[in-house]
Amino acid sequence: MVFRRLASALGLLLLVVVATMVGLRARTPEGSMDPRPSQPEPQLLTPDPLAATSSWLGVVIAEESVDLAASREGRVANIRVQVGDAVKQGEVVATLDVTAAQQELAVAEAELLSSRAELRTSQLALDEARERLVRRDSQEQLRTGAVSHEEVSTARYQEQTASAKLEVAQAQILEREAKVAQLRRNVTETSIRAPFQGVVASRFVATGAQIQAGQPILHLLRSGAVQVRFALPPADARHVAVGQRLLLEATDQQPMVRGRVIRVAPEVDVAAMKVFAVAELEAGPDAAPPAGTVVHVRVEPGSSPIGLPTVAGTASNHP
Repeated sequence: MVFRRLASALGLLLLVVVATMVGLRARTPEGSMDPRPSQPEPQLLTPDPLAATSSWLGVVIAEESVDLAASREGRVANIRVQVGDAVKQGEVVATLDVTAAQQELAVAEAELLSSRAELRTSQLALDEARERLVRRDSQEQLRTGAVSHEEVSTARYQEQTASAKLEVAQAQILEREAKVAQLRRNVTETSIRAPFQGVVASRFVATGAQIQAGQPILHLLRSGAVQVRFALPPADARHVAVGQRLLLEATDQQPMVRGRVIRVAPEVDVAAMKVFAVAELEAGPDAAPPAGTVVHVRVEPGSSPIGLPTVAGTASNHP
């Protein structure tokens, strides 16, 4: 009886051992008996989904724009261009009424001529006073009594007075020459010229309007490259660098255009709490959205800044 129980126990233990070995062999793949530690497979960096999916609002701008204004007050005599007209550098786009300026210039030129005549008179008076002083300031005449000491003093005083009057006339000439030069510039500045080749974007006044010095008359956009200025949250700014390609889509379903980052601000704008960047559109001025258009900006998938190669399955984060 005892022998039978012992045989049953040994059989059960043998079955447990065999089952355990079979289970371990089933879970261990063939060739896994290599005692060398396994090497980890290289991990490829994947692009940050923020850089690929984030979209930022931007505004299409011209490369350069300027408000054309007169440097002096006056009445607008003529505006020669309309909104949308193309202008060349140096072209006259508006003129002010020149009548008042020309009258002021004529008066100033007449005063200058009068001052020059006074200068010649003062020079003659000085020459006369000097000759008189030379004739009377003689020890021989004083010794013989031909002239008195009082007459010599009077002649010397007259010479000094004539010299002072000549200096006053000379100073007056300089003052009036400067005035004439300023008025001539005023006459010239009644013609307002385009500082560069561009397109008229706005007209602020009409012909006949009375304007003050510095008051804008026209708004001009430079022809050439079209740019987009957009704002980034500080957390997104590290995904955008100079040279990186962008995709830009207008909100009014215009065709998508490409661009490239040309500037990124080095700091956060305190007022907006954004980082501002500028991209240049690759499309020509005719195909680009007009200035002032609001666009959605995002990084083109797989793009890298200039000088940094793009590798499939990898991405570099740049501050």
